[in-house]
Amino acid sequence: MGDMIAKYGKGKVYALMALIVVVIVGAAWFGYRPTGGVDSGAVSRSRVRGTGEETVDPAVLSTGNAAWQGTQYRTAAEATLDLVNQQRSKAGLATLAWDNSLAACAMIRATEMPKSFSHTRPDGSDWYTVGPEVMYSECLACKYTSPSDTVKAWMNSATHKKEILTPGFATGSIGIYDVNGTWYWVLEMGY
Repeated sequence: MGDMIAKYGKGKVYALMALIVVVIVGAAWFGYRPTGGVDSGAVSRSRVRGTGEETVDPAVLSTGNAAWQGTQYRTAAEATLDLVNQQRSKAGLATLAWDNSLAACAMIRATEMPKSFSHTRPDGSDWYTVGPEVMYSECLACKYTSPSDTVKAWMNSATHKKEILTPGFATGSIGIYDVNGTWYWVLEMGY
């Protein structure tokens, strides 16, 4: 090292060493691929009381129902809701009933996740605009391929756990959309 300092100067040697550290750290950072993740926080909105019968646009139902990629995803979605319900039961809360209208909405949101992994839809509108009469809470996750890992991630996130354990919700459904092996999960809850 003394020969290098003598030949190139102290500043250049230290700059080279710093560059090497940056390259190593950068390579480690960009080479790291997490096995899963949740969004920065779950969201909910207040329920407007006394609005009458809850309905979902038939086009939403048709689009959402057509988005299922097979029975394995529907089975995984139902198993995920069962695990969510176990968490709610442990907390002394009512379980969520699977709702097919909410499931269609969750599937539409799941298909939007690769474009915009957030509670804002790709067109810039709010998450609940898919089915405003049935959608009151949303939790997102991606890259997990098992119901247990997904629910564990949600329960390890303070904001997601708070949403899942919110009293009053009566319905819930999960949408799962697989893009080249990356699974996008959406939990929708309603009244």
